Amino acid sequence: MLRPDVRVDSLAQVTPDLLRRLGVSHALLDLDDTLVASDRDEHVAEAPLLVSRLIDAGFGVAILSNGKPERVARVSRLLGVPGVALAGKPFGWAFRRALGLLPGASPATTAMVGDQLFTDVLGAKRAGLVTVLVRPLTQGKLPHTRLARRLERMILEER
Repeated sequence: MLRPDVRVDSLAQVTPDLLRRLGVSHALLDLDDTLVASDRDEHVAEAPLLVSRLIDAGFGVAILSNGKPERVARVSRLLGVPGVALAGKPFGWAFRRALGLLPGASPATTAMVGDQLFTDVLGAKRAGLVTVLVRPLTQGKLPHTRLARRLERMILEER
């Protein structure tokens, strides 16, 4: 459950070809420390490029975040995709809610692209989604996130 299907160092490595090889046609994207550094408001340069490449290739795309509604809404508008804030990852209903934003999406046809094992990967795996773990942009703004990052590193090093 804590083993991502794919690990990448940056969003630049998440391509339509990679997602097609994984057998998916939809992508849920985490916001904080995946698309946007948790300690800043500006998105990483790769975020708009990734979203436009996926949309141009026919993928359904949405943001799924435990982040604040204002932040998620702003980035969703900027990128032109729907978003779910205060989602409740890793619970299954969070993923089902986001899948409902993407016509034709199902767990089997959707990848979760995120930076955390305990929310993005674990929750997506339990919901039946394909998982892509991206190296986090920061160590996290919140103390519990920084602790989780340490645990994640230990788990990932064991594999």
